[in-house]
Amino acid sequence: MLLDSKSKPGSVAYQQDKLSKIPSMASGISKKIAKFRQDYNQLVSNAEKFFVDFPAQAERKQKLISNIEAYQQQIDVIENYVKEHGKLPKIKNEPSSEFYLKKLNRLQTQAKTEKAQLDKELNTNQIHRYEMLDHLVDQMLDLLNGHRIFSQFLGTIALSVPAPEEKVRHVRNDKNKPIYIAALTIALFESHRMAGYKHIPFLQAKLDRLFPTEEHQTLSLLAEAHEVSPDFVPTSHLKPMPLDLKAIYREEVLKPLAKAALVQSIGSHSQECKDILGEDKYRILANDEREKLVHAIRVKSVEFIQKGIGIPPKRFNTKQEQAEYVKEHTTLLKFMIKMQQSLQKPLDPLGDLVRIPMVYSSIILSTKPEFDYTQIYEAYDILAQGANQKQYREDYTNVFLSMVGRFPLGSGVYMIQQQTGEVERAIVSSLFPLKPDEPIVKQITRRQLQFLSHMELLVHPKSNMYFDNTRRECHVNREYMAMRFKGEFVWNAAELWEVQIPALTFWKKDGTRKYNDIYEPPDIL
Repeated sequence: MLLDSKSKPGSVAYQQDKLSKIPSMASGISKKIAKFRQDYNQLVSNAEKFFVDFPAQAERKQKLISNIEAYQQQIDVIENYVKEHGKLPKIKNEPSSEFYLKKLNRLQTQAKTEKAQLDKELNTNQIHRYEMLDHLVDQMLDLLNGHRIFSQFLGTIALSVPAPEEKVRHVRNDKNKPIYIAALTIALFESHRMAGYKHIPFLQAKLDRLFPTEEHQTLSLLAEAHEVSPDFVPTSHLKPMPLDLKAIYREEVLKPLAKAALVQSIGSHSQECKDILGEDKYRILANDEREKLVHAIRVKSVEFIQKGIGIPPKRFNTKQEQAEYVKEHTTLLKFMIKMQQSLQKPLDPLGDLVRIPMVYSSIILSTKPEFDYTQIYEAYDILAQGANQKQYREDYTNVFLSMVGRFPLGSGVYMIQQQTGEVERAIVSSLFPLKPDEPIVKQITRRQLQFLSHMELLVHPKSNMYFDNTRRECHVNREYMAMRFKGEFVWNAAELWEVQIPALTFWKKDGTRKYNDIYEPPDIL
C-alpha cells in the first residue's frame, strides 16, 4: 500500500485541483506505447514482404513495359507500311500478315492488362504502407505535447525494459527502439529550435515562415499551460502553441522528421541484412560484418522510402493540383532519403539529429547479449566523450545532454533525504534537469517503506549516493553502506515497475518540485 496515497496536502478536492492531466492518461500511455509498437511491427512485416516481393515485381513490370513497347514498334511498322503501300507486308516465317497483326495486338493487350493489374497491386501496397506510417506518426504526435508527456512517454518505455537475464529483453527493446528514437528526435529538435540553432536548410526555411518573430520562438511543444514550480523548470518560459500554428508545424516540420526517424533502420529487416546477421541477430559483430550491415541497412532503408513508400498515387481535379502534390511529396521524400544518407556523415547537422538519439537508445534499450543495467548511467559520458572526439556535433550533444541529464529517465537512484538523513530510493521522472548532475525524481520509499507523493525532488549531487564524494563525506555508517549496497549505488527500477510501483500512481504529479539539498546531522551536545 502506498502510505501517502490519500494524505496531505489538504483535502482530496485540493489534490484533484492541483494534479496535472497526466494521471488520467498514465495507464493510457502504456497502452498507446503497446499500440505504437504493434503498429510499427505491422509496418515491419509489410516491409519484409516488400523486400522479398518488390524486386521480382519491379523486374516483371519492366519486362512488361519492354514487351508492350516492342509490340507497339512492330505494330507501327506494319501500319505505316499499310498507309504507304495500301496493303499488308509479307512477314518472314509468318504465313498470314493479318493473323500476325492480330496476334501482336492480342499480346500487347494481354501485357497491358497484366501491367495494369500489377500497377494496381503495387499502388495498393504502396498506399497501405504510406498510410500505416502516416497514421503511426499522427498518433505519436497527438500524444507528445508538453515536457511532462514527453517525460512520461520515454520513461514508461525505459521502465518497461525486461531484466538483463530475461530472454525477451532483446526482442522487447528491439521493438521499442524505433519509437523511442523517434520521440527523442522530436524532443531534441524542439530543444534545438528553442536554443536558436539553424543548421538544416529544408527545415529552417519552414521555421522562418512559421516563427517569424522572437515572440514566436517561445512557442513550443515542450511548454505546459501552467507550471506550479517555474523556478525548477528550465522550460517554464515557453508558451503552448496556438492550435492552428501547431497543426501546420506538425504537418510540415515534425511529421517528415518523425517519419525519417521511425524508418531509419527498417532496412535491417531485408534479407540482405538477415544474411549478414545469421541466426542470432543480437550477437556482437566483427568490424567488417558491422560495416557491411550498416551499409546494407542504409541502402535498403532508402529503397523502402523511395519505392516502398514513395509518392502515393492520388486523383486530382486539375494538373496544377497534381503538380503541387508531386512537388511537395518529392521534397519530403528527398528529405527522408537525405537523412538516411546523412547518418553516414560525421558531424552532419541532419544526421546527428537522429544519430545522437540512436546512440543513446542503444545504451538505454540495449540488445547486447551481455548487459548490466548500470551501463545506462554511462550514456551521458559516452556521448560527451564522442562530442569531444568530434564524432557528434558538440552543439547538438550539449542540447541533448542538458535535456536528458546524467541520470536517464526511469533510472533508479539512492538519495539521502534532506530532512531525515535516511537513504531512500527514487526514480528519475522528468527530462530537463536544471543541472545534468541533479536529476528530477519521484521518491518511492520513506524510511525504507514504500511511499509515493505527487511532488518531485531535485537531488543535489551531495545527497546522491551515486557520487564517490558523497559516499566519502556523508554521515552514513561505512559498515552499513557496505552491507546494504554491496558496491552498487544505483538500482534497476524496472524490476519493480508495475509490480510494486504502479504506473498510474507514479506518474501522478501535482507540478510542485522541491530541492533535496545536503543533509545536516543535528548537533549532539
